[in-house]
Amino acid sequence: MLNSLKKKLILLYTASTGFILTATLLFVMLNNNQQLIKDRYFNFRSNFSTISKNVQMDSSFSHLWLSQLEAKNNFIIHIEDNGIPLLYNGAFAPLTDRNILIQKLKEAAGEDSIDTASRPVSLSEVESKTYEIKGNFGERYLGAVFVVPVGKGVRSLVLLQPLDISVFLNPGQIFFLIITDILGIGALFLVSYWIVGKSLKPVEENRRQQTEFIAAASHELKSPLAVIRASLSAARIDVENSPHYLGNIDKECSRMAGLIEDMLLLAASDARHWQLKREPLDMDTLLIETYDLFYPFLKEKSMELKVLLEDEMLPGIQGDKERIKQILAVLIDNAAAYSRAGDTVIIRAYTKKKRLLIEIVDHGSGIPEDKKKEVFLRFYRGDSSRQDKSHYGLGLSIAKELAEMQDGTLTLNDTPGGGATFLLSLPF
Repeated sequence: MLNSLKKKLILLYTASTGFILTATLLFVMLNNNQQLIKDRYFNFRSNFSTISKNVQMDSSFSHLWLSQLEAKNNFIIHIEDNGIPLLYNGAFAPLTDRNILIQKLKEAAGEDSIDTASRPVSLSEVESKTYEIKGNFGERYLGAVFVVPVGKGVRSLVLLQPLDISVFLNPGQIFFLIITDILGIGALFLVSYWIVGKSLKPVEENRRQQTEFIAAASHELKSPLAVIRASLSAARIDVENSPHYLGNIDKECSRMAGLIEDMLLLAASDARHWQLKREPLDMDTLLIETYDLFYPFLKEKSMELKVLLEDEMLPGIQGDKERIKQILAVLIDNAAAYSRAGDTVIIRAYTKKKRLLIEIVDHGSGIPEDKKKEVFLRFYRGDSSRQDKSHYGLGLSIAKELAEMQDGTLTLNDTPGGGATFLLSLPF
């Protein structure tokens, strides 16, 4: 399922970003071509102004000058005096006959009341706008007309220049665009593959943990059920010893109830349904109460429990008293499970950088470095506690969840000389 989702997401990301890339490249190319066309218009107008000044000021025109000007810029230059064309055949040969293009431009100017054979009414020169003329083969030309009175006559200039769009949208440019687009989409595919893989890693990990959680929960629930069924069968056969078997059933029911309660707590945490109280807490009192509660428990195991507090009172915090006690209970019970007879478990509390730090220190077997990240996983149990049926490997997971829900942290360090130290950090 996740592999199918991964493929679909990669395809979706690649297609969407590839479309954006293609659209961007097309936009840039078309915008660039549009700018080139604008530049061509501007350059044409600038050349038209220069040539028209020469037509206005000079009385004679060199064929050599005209030929060089046409050949260099692909111009079509047509000059008339009193409607009589200058005897010049031209140096640039367009696709459409020159005379046809000149006539089309004159007709376009005539629609704006500009006649190359008539003196301007205003007795001053007339300069037309820039026209776009289409040739017989679909090619386009820029054109403009200039008319100036000379003595009692009139002189006119008709200027045209090809506007060849293929110059801008040439095959080389299009090929470059296609190659760039293909390479870009390929790079986007690799990036999408990496991003999707990175994004789905937490989902894959969560799914793996969920599968392991269900498998472990099923295994843990089978054990008490098996004992209950066996005890019931034995009680039916051996009626005289039925109280003993009923006692076993009661113990296993209690174990199962505890396991189910822990699982419900974790499920509520995952769904963010846990309700925590926020009330001022006297931490000195809370730690002493915890000490009094667990001292007899450790005494039965031939262990000592000590509480070490600062001379000054600990700062009060805002938190849930019962949940903090639950965290400490899990940590002390865990420390006792990993300690030996005669060992001492220490509760130490102090402040540092506006944080209240509570350490639960044991001098047991300790936890290997490569296992430290796993101790907070659900159903994780060290070898020594696997033999103890009262532990399911959920306690530390619950304690960590409770700490984080109160803006705290729960971490694990080594105890100097051997053992493990769990550090609960809470803000005050």
